[in-house]
Amino acid sequence: MKLVVLGGAGSQALYGIKDLINHGNTFDEVIISSRNLERNKKIVEKLNSPIIKAAEVDVSDEKALYELIKDCDVVANCTGPYHILAYKIIETTIKAGKHYIDFCDDIEAFNKIFESDLPKKAEEKGLSMIMGLGASPGFLSVLACSAEQRYFDSLNEAIFYFAADEKEPGGPAVLGHMLECIHNAPYIKDGKMLNEPSFREEWNFDFGEPYGIRKVTRIGHPEVFTFPRYSPEIQNVSVRFSLEPVSAYEGFKELSLAGLTSNHPLNINGNPVSPRDFALAVLLAQKASQPAMTEEELKEFLKGVTACAAAELHGKKDGKDISYIGRVAGNMAPLTAIPLIIGAEMLGKGEITKKGIMVAEEAIEDADKFVKETVRRIREDGFGFKITEDLTVREEY
Repeated sequence: MKLVVLGGAGSQALYGIKDLINHGNTFDEVIISSRNLERNKKIVEKLNSPIIKAAEVDVSDEKALYELIKDCDVVANCTGPYHILAYKIIETTIKAGKHYIDFCDDIEAFNKIFESDLPKKAEEKGLSMIMGLGASPGFLSVLACSAEQRYFDSLNEAIFYFAADEKEPGGPAVLGHMLECIHNAPYIKDGKMLNEPSFREEWNFDFGEPYGIRKVTRIGHPEVFTFPRYSPEIQNVSVRFSLEPVSAYEGFKELSLAGLTSNHPLNINGNPVSPRDFALAVLLAQKASQPAMTEEELKEFLKGVTACAAAELHGKKDGKDISYIGRVAGNMAPLTAIPLIIGAEMLGKGEITKKGIMVAEEAIEDADKFVKETVRRIREDGFGFKITEDLTVREEY
């Protein structure tokens, strides 16, 4: 069985490739593809696995992409930005008749694809295609599904939290995506979709060790779109974030409140320049001025907790008010890539029974099993990982 990983040479995707080498038994051929064949070959040589091979493709070239994936079984899309690339990649994958998975965290991409005729075309072809099976959305929202199945009769509210160290692996696309997410932060309140930039409201949230209590604010993230597909009666959904160190969070707050996340161009010396492009250029210059971590330094960095997340649910069980918080502490990169790889294996083995384009919460039917398998593999890959669950039942006499 053959898996093609688009963007497989990326910093996050490689954590999934390494996990597949350690644990996978579904695929006997895995193709790492990107636009840089020589880089891919060096990575394959370093991975030193007989099932891993290199290929070159520009995903915007539909004919070349079709030729690459026409003989595979599953396509894993790790390229970004998803709001630009995902539609055509999914369209080409449907034409090729292949199952598909990604770790899309771009709400605009979800809206664009689910409002199109692509879900119907995928269902008509009998394809299973999963969008958003990474860390968040993905693992965190599946954890929420698991908690809902175990503890609740009905849900009224879901709040998703995450906080990551600014040194977590990620390229320029990550910073650009962050600026977009703090400019547009939709949320559902009392059954209505609202939208406002981040930092207009803030809350204190206890992430647990090692981050503790942090200021958090809303961020534009797909759980607002994906989780209601699993729980259509839910009335309140939002996503809130912070950053480590606190100065990084405060820096993005200053950018947002100063209007530097806007895409509306300004005329500067006769040249149209958007505030967001300016802010991104400054952030990239700052990052470039800092010494990059060596491979050994990165390994040492990832031995500790570099990201925290949580799912908070409110609802009822047997007529009583129930509150749940599931806290996660670990590393964002493996928590993004390993759920994707597990999902790709499930697609290859035919364990995803639903057809069409689905969000992760719809696709993963046994949520508790998926959570436990992800935790097991992350730990066996050598990363620290911890989940703490708190359940509160409110009664009045």
